[in-house]
Amino acid sequence: MKEIADQWQMQLTELGWAFEQTLKDLPPTDFNWKPQPDVWSIAEIVDHLIRVNHSYFPTFERILSNKHQKPVLGYVPLLGSKMGDLILGSMKKPDKVKTFAPWEPSGSLLDPRILRDFYELQHELSAYIQKLDPYFETNLMISSPLNRWIVYPLDTVIQIILAHESRHLAQIKQRITQLPHAQ
Repeated sequence: MKEIADQWQMQLTELGWAFEQTLKDLPPTDFNWKPQPDVWSIAEIVDHLIRVNHSYFPTFERILSNKHQKPVLGYVPLLGSKMGDLILGSMKKPDKVKTFAPWEPSGSLLDPRILRDFYELQHELSAYIQKLDPYFETNLMISSPLNRWIVYPLDTVIQIILAHESRHLAQIKQRITQLPHAQ
């Protein structure tokens, strides 16, 4: 396995552990608590992460089954690299970013068992990273699952997913400090 894939799997494992440690003792009422009506609860953040990560799995499957077709804009590698770098950079900034509607949480009152789904998805993502190893560092271009005009290299997608999870983990930790009984 390539060193970069090993690093990504280690980072994913560390993120999963951090999520578990952060959320393991959280009561269900706190899981769905919102500081304001227009601000996501911890449950909604987790649901959003599941939706985003899972949306890439069909693309991963097409790659693994040799059915992936390079997106039209993927034939302009510099464009894809720039798009990927822009999106990755936005994940590393604290500014709030509006998400696409299909990636928005499904509802405001979610069952805490959604965490189990999230951890299972983490294992699936780890398995994909392992299986996709031969395709890393080959400049394989893919399009966003929600917009075929947004293209980026496969490697950048993994970096975006990891940065996105890290960003939302920090958001969850902040949300916990905002809980009414935490103040």
